[in-house]
Formats: sequence, C-alpha cells, structure tokens
Amino acid sequence: MALFCWAIYIGLRENAQDFLVFSRRAPFVLVLFSIVATWVGVGTTVVTAASAYESGISLGLIACLGGVLGSIGAAIFAPRLKAFGDRFNAHTIGDFFLIRYSNGGRLMAGALITIVYSLLTAAQLVGLATLLKVWTGLPVEVVIIFAAFSTVAYTAFAGIKSDFYTDIIHFIVMAIVLFVILLPLTLDKIGGLHGLLRLPHTYFDPFSYGGPALFIAGMIFGAGSVFVTMELWQRVYASTTGRAARISLAVAILLIVLFYAVSTVLGMSAKLLLPNLPNRDFALFAMMKEYLPTGMLGLGMSGFMAIILSTLNSTLMVTSATFTKDFWCGALNKSADDQKALLSVGRISTFVSGAIGLGIALILPDLVALSVNGMFMLLIILPAIAGGFFWRRATATAATLSVFAGALVTVIFLKIDAGIAFVPGFLTSLLVFVIGSLVTEHSIEENIGVVSMWRGKAEIPSMHEGDVHDLR
Repeated sequence: MALFCWAIYIGLRENAQDFLVFSRRAPFVLVLFSIVATWVGVGTTVVTAASAYESGISLGLIACLGGVLGSIGAAIFAPRLKAFGDRFNAHTIGDFFLIRYSNGGRLMAGALITIVYSLLTAAQLVGLATLLKVWTGLPVEVVIIFAAFSTVAYTAFAGIKSDFYTDIIHFIVMAIVLFVILLPLTLDKIGGLHGLLRLPHTYFDPFSYGGPALFIAGMIFGAGSVFVTMELWQRVYASTTGRAARISLAVAILLIVLFYAVSTVLGMSAKLLLPNLPNRDFALFAMMKEYLPTGMLGLGMSGFMAIILSTLNSTLMVTSATFTKDFWCGALNKSADDQKALLSVGRISTFVSGAIGLGIALILPDLVALSVNGMFMLLIILPAIAGGFFWRRATATAATLSVFAGALVTVIFLKIDAGIAFVPGFLTSLLVFVIGSLVTEHSIEENIGVVSMWRGKAEIPSMHEGDVHDLR
C-alpha cells in the first residue's frame, strides 16, 4: 500500500512527457532495473515454469537464447534509436511509422500493437489471478476483475516515471524471493540439481517443445521480437544518452538469463514434488503454498505480485501511449503540444487498455497461449521497421500492406495451429513488404532521410529525399 501511494504521489506531480518517456532523462540505474523488472514478468517466470513442468527445458531455452540475441542487437542499435527518438520527439513505434512512412502506416502499426499488448496485458492479469486464486481460493473470474481494477487505477495515475522508481523495489523483492528463498528450499527438497535427473530424459531435450524446426524458428523469431518490443523502445527513449541505454541493455540481459534458468529449474522441480497438478499454470504458486512456511509464503506471494505488476504496468503503458499518440493524435488529428490534454488522454486510455485486457483474460485464461501468441505477433511489424531504417527502397504502401497481410494470415492460422501461427504471419508480412517496395513508389509523406540518419550521417537529407516530419 505504501508503494502504491508513493507511486501515485510521483505520478500526480508529472507532466505528459514524464508520463510517456520520463522526459528523456531517466538515470542509468533506473533504466537498468526497469528493463529487468519489465522483462521478468509472467512469461519469464510463470510461463517458463509451466512449460518446464510439462515438457522440460525446451521453451525456456528458446526464450532465453532468443532474448540474448535480440538484446545484443538492441544494445548495438540503442544509440541510433535514442538519437531518432530525440530528433523527432518520438514516443511510440507508431511514431516511427508516421515519420518514415505515413499516417496510415502509423494507424495500422498502432492497431497491431494495441492487439498484441492487450494479449500480453491479459496474460499478466491471468498470472496475477492465478497467484491470488492459489493464495485466497477465490474463483479466477473474481480475482481477475479485482486485479485488473487495482492495477489499472495504479498505472493510470502513476505513469512511466513512477513505474521506473517502483521497478527498483519490485526487482529487489522478486530477486530475494526467487534466488534467496524459493530456489534453495526447492533444491533441498529434491536433493540438489542432480535430483532433476529423476525426470524422463525428454525433459532435457531442447527440441521437446515443437521439435528442431520450432526451436530454431523460435530462437530467431524471439531475437527479432525483442527489437520490436515497444517497452524497450520506451526505455531507450527515456534514457539520458544512447550509450547509457546500450549499457543498460547489455547488463540487463545477464540478469534476465538467471531468471529464465531459475524458473526452468523450479518448474521441473515442481513436476517431481507435485506431479499431478490439474493445471500447469499453477506449478510455481502451488509449490510455494505447499512448502513455504506462513511468513515466507506471504513474502513469496508479494515477490510474485511485484514480478507481475512490473510487467503489467509496462504493457498498460504501451497500449496507453499507443492510444494517445497513434490514435488520439493520429486518427483524430489532435495536437501533441497540448500537454494537459495529452496527459488526461493518456490516463483515460490506460483505463480503456485495462478493460480490453480484462475482457481477453476472462475469455481466454490460458497463460502460455496468451504470452506466446502475443509476443510473436509483434514480428509482423519487423520487416517494415528494419526496412524503414536500413532500406531506401522501402515504401509506405508496402509497409502498410505488409502489416495488414501479416496480421490477417496470423489470425487465420490461429484457428489452424495456434502454436506456429506467427510463422506464416511473419513470412507473409516479409514477402508483401519486399515485393511491395519493389513495385510501388515513394509517397510525398515519406522521410527516406531516416535511412541516412540510421547509418550515422550527421544531417537528415534534404526535402527532395523525403519529407522530414517532426512530432514537436
């Protein structure tokens, strides 16, 4: 409660720039711990453990390797991304589509990001509800609604500035719970790491989750999805310098790897200790309830609430920023200069984002399905972003069509095979983007100069090479 009140106190003193990107002056330490606390959410802990409970190391290894590769790439390009954000006063990925391509591209990308982060918000709500259900015994629907209301209210008033400060506390609590309390106790119960060898050999097969093809594809696509993860863009934009953002990402990935490894060990241990759970999603929480003494259980539950709330705050902030900048400013043609209006719309849109996430969580309360499909659907915008930064031939028409076509194919394949729906969706968006760029011409709205800026040239080329947009 004290943390809740403190965050709201900070939030009520902030302006629109603080609410969206910490006025682009977040210190290195805040950015570092915010990246870790945001990344280490339901997907990294509960979903990894649930998958380890069911099939072993495979999904955790895929996510970990993809995350490492993606973070290395993001760290390399962080200074350029920071320079881009500062130059154009950008807040969202949709702003990139507006600057490089067109307002139509911005709206299409904004719509996809809203869908993706609504799924991810729903996943966090389901994770929080699962935790509270194990703890309280109340029906899932009741605790999902309670969790949604309290968290959305907190985020709407706190904003990203408060999120940065509270993420430090969240990180400390979740590190203590996982590394100091739960891991040693679990290893003691199973007889050390070698106790895991009692599991079937398939639990140590890196290809057990979907086979070799999905392992390779998941690792590659996982790396790509990191580059288009908007909460990382927000933290790069919020950093004081591009170099600080790069170092934050490099150090953060070392810490994040530890959380993947521990979550995998805990999930596999739960299979040994509690082999007949009715729901794989309960693995971590059920083990805590079974083996932690009362005082430790309260701290453990608080730690996992911190893990989930950190990521939930960030997914809500992404959808809020997208609603505010890409739809309120983009679709309704409102000025981004009215800071009071921008802040008010940001807070209102946070409630709207929470309501959408709540609806999805009630309809589809499946952690793994929500997390995997939500994260990998982001890949649909990767061709347009990579092409927009690095390929002068990339056109606005191709970018808009690729996002639309990729999303459509993904939705169709979700009904055929939800586990790999992102693969045909991404391949479609890539094919449409490349072919479309080769057969269509640049529009007058485009700013081809972004390519030169990304390559490190000092100035944006003149207007005949692309209309220079500035969101100030």
